[in-house]
Amino acid sequence: MQNVKPQRSSQPQKFTSIFLANDINIESWYFWRKYNPDELQTLVLLFCKSFSLSLSRSHTHKVRERISEMGAYAAVVSLHQTMKRISESESESKNLLFVLEKLSILDEMDSVLNKMEELPSSKIVDAAAYERRVIDAVQIFQDLVDSHLSDHHRLTVYENDISFALSLSQQLGVFKEELTSFITATSLNTNDNDQQQQICSSRYSTSAYSSNYSTENQEQNLLVGLIDQINTLKEWILDPKSYDLVKSFVGMTGIGKTTLVKQFYNDPRVVKEFETRLFLHIGPGYTRSVDIMLRVLDELGVVIPSDKLDKDCLQKQLSEALSTQKYLIVLDDVWAHDADLVPDSFPENTKGSQIIIVSQIEKLYVYTANKRIILPFLNDDNSWKLLHQTAFTNREEKCSRELEKIGKKIAKNCEGLPAAIIQVGENLREKSFQEWKTLSEKEDPLVITRYDDTPLSKALFFSYMMLPQKLKACFLYMGVFPKNYGISQSKLVKLWVSEGFLYTYQWIEETAGYYLDQLIRQSVVLREKQASVDIFKFKSCKLHFTFRSLCVNEAKSEKFFHILKKYTDCTPENIRSQQRLCVHNNVILALTQVHEWMESVPNARSLLCYGPKQQYPVLLPLCFRLLKVLDALAIRFYEFPHQLLALLHLKYLSITCDRELPNSISTLWNLEVLIFTRYHNIKLSNNCPVYLPIDIWNMHKLRHLYCKGFDLPPPPDDSHLENLLTVSDVSVHSCTMEVLSRIPKLTRIAVQIESAHDSTETFSFFGHLASVYEEFESFKCVVVNPNLSSQIVRSVPNFPMNIWKISLSGCGLPWENMEAIASLPNLRVLKLRWYAFCGPLWKTRQGQGNFHRLQFLLLEDLDIENLEFDHQYLTRVIFRHCYKLENISNYLKYTELLEVDDCSPSFMKKMREWRSVVGAEVKMRSSITDL
Repeated sequence: MQNVKPQRSSQPQKFTSIFLANDINIESWYFWRKYNPDELQTLVLLFCKSFSLSLSRSHTHKVRERISEMGAYAAVVSLHQTMKRISESESESKNLLFVLEKLSILDEMDSVLNKMEELPSSKIVDAAAYERRVIDAVQIFQDLVDSHLSDHHRLTVYENDISFALSLSQQLGVFKEELTSFITATSLNTNDNDQQQQICSSRYSTSAYSSNYSTENQEQNLLVGLIDQINTLKEWILDPKSYDLVKSFVGMTGIGKTTLVKQFYNDPRVVKEFETRLFLHIGPGYTRSVDIMLRVLDELGVVIPSDKLDKDCLQKQLSEALSTQKYLIVLDDVWAHDADLVPDSFPENTKGSQIIIVSQIEKLYVYTANKRIILPFLNDDNSWKLLHQTAFTNREEKCSRELEKIGKKIAKNCEGLPAAIIQVGENLREKSFQEWKTLSEKEDPLVITRYDDTPLSKALFFSYMMLPQKLKACFLYMGVFPKNYGISQSKLVKLWVSEGFLYTYQWIEETAGYYLDQLIRQSVVLREKQASVDIFKFKSCKLHFTFRSLCVNEAKSEKFFHILKKYTDCTPENIRSQQRLCVHNNVILALTQVHEWMESVPNARSLLCYGPKQQYPVLLPLCFRLLKVLDALAIRFYEFPHQLLALLHLKYLSITCDRELPNSISTLWNLEVLIFTRYHNIKLSNNCPVYLPIDIWNMHKLRHLYCKGFDLPPPPDDSHLENLLTVSDVSVHSCTMEVLSRIPKLTRIAVQIESAHDSTETFSFFGHLASVYEEFESFKCVVVNPNLSSQIVRSVPNFPMNIWKISLSGCGLPWENMEAIASLPNLRVLKLRWYAFCGPLWKTRQGQGNFHRLQFLLLEDLDIENLEFDHQYLTRVIFRHCYKLENISNYLKYTELLEVDDCSPSFMKKMREWRSVVGAEVKMRSSITDL
């Protein structure tokens, strides 16, 4: 579109004065006018530089001690991502000065973020209102930028640019003013910081929570369901053959770690066994081994001269004080991440001495991985027993059968957390039957907020506050999913990246996966499905209802996200200024009034629809022009909603549509994740492929493509998808040399073949993968409805030599062809499902390069009868629904974990016998009974 040349007026002079008032270099303003009259990105960069310089000039040395909440950090990260996106989208400038200006601004923003990441996690700022205003100012600033960028693609008018610049300048002034107020309100000297840290620790730590359950009856209540763990702990610690000095005891806050260890610590046998015993509450204030040693020496009554406080001297003093004794030291509530905190500090274990570390953080002291107890949640029976004992303090008090039924439902809803059960039980004391029934019908038996004065709420909020700054937004975001929702790690990390919580670079998903692992090891996120190889990683996870409640309420107050589940949730007072709207009941989208209310938040950045899937279309409001994430896979569209094409900021799009994508989909040039599926997968009678629009090759930022029932079309000349990493649910028509050679960074592909139409498929496309890629992460091939009477695949073709994971289903290969896979030098995961290979015997041959690095093997729904497998030291092997399987190789006894799920009764019987004699851990499950 042709630019409109502005007429000269007094407007620029007025605007120049505003630049001066905000300390913006006047030469930069004239530079912008002269060289880039229509490049508003330049102006944005100048304003953002002023913002970052104002931080670095006068406030950088204070920022480190000031901002502690999730909101400020997440807001600045989001602004940085916007800056970077603008920078990368600009056409190359002809003026070198402009390029240098641009790069220096991003460097300034990087500097600010680095300083914010170093802030103490546990700092509690008593100026939340000031911080809220800072966040609001940053949000308005970013809304102005994104709104203008959205408009700028449709109309470029100089007068509009001046109006925008004026608004931006005014907002910058507001932001600087709010930042100054925030810093003034939170000004503390070093001594004040230390004092506040102690107040924070005592107010929110788990020890504060535990102290409220100190009566004899309450202590006994807390031990419900823990007797087995106490006995295990006794055997574990008092084992005369154990020479491990350090053992750890980990679990979620409120699960009873301290109570259990105290019970053990005060046991008469333990008192008699150890000459010296110390039980020390550590807390977040102790972060170095020197601090721990000083604390222990002080408790032992050893006086340390002020000139002998270095680590070597303290270790010598500890050795002299403890080396001649058998000692037991409990370090409770440890938060330090120093892996060398304990072993280097204490004398070697020659007399059976023990150090027990009690912590929420699982990854502490990885050398104790085989010497740690992860305390489990209570089962349903023990949950009801604990609730009953807490709610009915009078043991003679009767509980009717009807009330018991309701009580068991309430106890189950507490999800096995003892502290939550006790809190609920105390709330139910002397309550009526109707009040019990009302509580049983609620989604959660407790509501957790930061402002609650209950011990449990304090402990949960403290756990949240102790997260590193970079993890807080990621953790809070997990509350967008419904209760008991199994959260896929793959989906979650893509959402985190699209929301802008992390820096964007090629391997960003790996970093995001590491963030999730950290949250799991911090015991604020619960593990569900374990990853194939790494026992410390998980494919899916979920939140305990207590943490989810905290996330939902904290996010609503922070305007981070808001859940829409019923009509009243959608009122203007509830959704106003919310950044993300999460629909957990898709039916409310059918209400006209709800649509009108949702239109009152046009600047929402995410619309997430996680209600039950709808059979019939529901009108989805698409009025949010700044939307970055639209996850509406549960909503059915008959036609592609063309309003989507106006959402230029979209980075994540997931929808279900009965029709094809329009060619204009490339208008969404920021899109990084595209998930497009049909409600019904209809196969054309002529067996012709259904292609995505040709303009898909113009979506250069696309990283992940899921398109069930569609294929990538042959690319135009010189077209590449240079950032695409994942292609899923395509057919062999997307695996031609012509297509694959234009996707240079592809690492994962999932192919689906309809055998009814492709029964003569030779799988030659496998060879295309080997020709194009040397390195490859994952290949998955599923043949739908295979013809079991004949071999579908004639031979196993070549795979990329350095492939890491292969998953096959329905291929019908003979076991003799396994040699091609066995010779792959870097294969770690092999999954064979549903007629992937056929025949009664799989026998591997020694000395022919069999599975050099294989760690995980899954055999599911195969007709195999005998497995002669000579590979040793697998990490994990799973046999599932192999009803003909009778014998397996003795080499598998070296497997770390062997799982047998619903196989033949005779094989299950053999595995029970194996379990009693082999070294491997054997888990067995049956549809009849768990074994």
